[in-house]
Amino acid sequence: MALGISLILFQAMSPIFASMVMPGLGELIQGEKAKARAFFVVEGTLWASYFAFHYIGDKIDYSSRAFAVRHSSANPAHQDDRYFDALEDYNSSSDYNLLVERDASYFYPNDPDRQQQYIESHGYFGDDAWEWDDFSNRVYYWERRRTARENHRRASFMPGFAIINRIVSVIDVIVFSKEERFGLDTRPGKIGVLYKF
Repeated sequence: MALGISLILFQAMSPIFASMVMPGLGELIQGEKAKARAFFVVEGTLWASYFAFHYIGDKIDYSSRAFAVRHSSANPAHQDDRYFDALEDYNSSSDYNLLVERDASYFYPNDPDRQQQYIESHGYFGDDAWEWDDFSNRVYYWERRRTARENHRRASFMPGFAIINRIVSVIDVIVFSKEERFGLDTRPGKIGVLYKF
């Protein structure tokens, strides 16, 4: 019974609305199975790529952080992206803290207390201190993080492509429908264009 109700609802759906929800569904309602299959494959590929790029990006980022812990004594408990970004750009936390001290003196030129507060809140000390054992290891770490970011960037494109896939599917069910949807309104006293939903 549930299957019968589902089939009735499926057949009653507007192909345009169906294509907005799932590209290819509108074509399937119209009986265009080959087109529907193509849209389904594209949609599946887009979302599979989205999750794959995210997964790969996360794995590379995780392994690069582990590499930084081994070769720079970075704090493994630190989850802040800003911390691991700083590891890419500075050979040691001391180098980074020099920049923080410069900024503190620039922002609060006549207020040593505020400068110290700024340094303590923005610098990395104690367990958060680091120093790379070799410059080539820092370069390798940067390359791995760049690869992770690239995979995340690619993943961010996939929802946009999914929207485009829906637009193309909607246009397809409107323009290339076997049923005539466009026409002229020639009723008495009426002149215009008709569109049948």
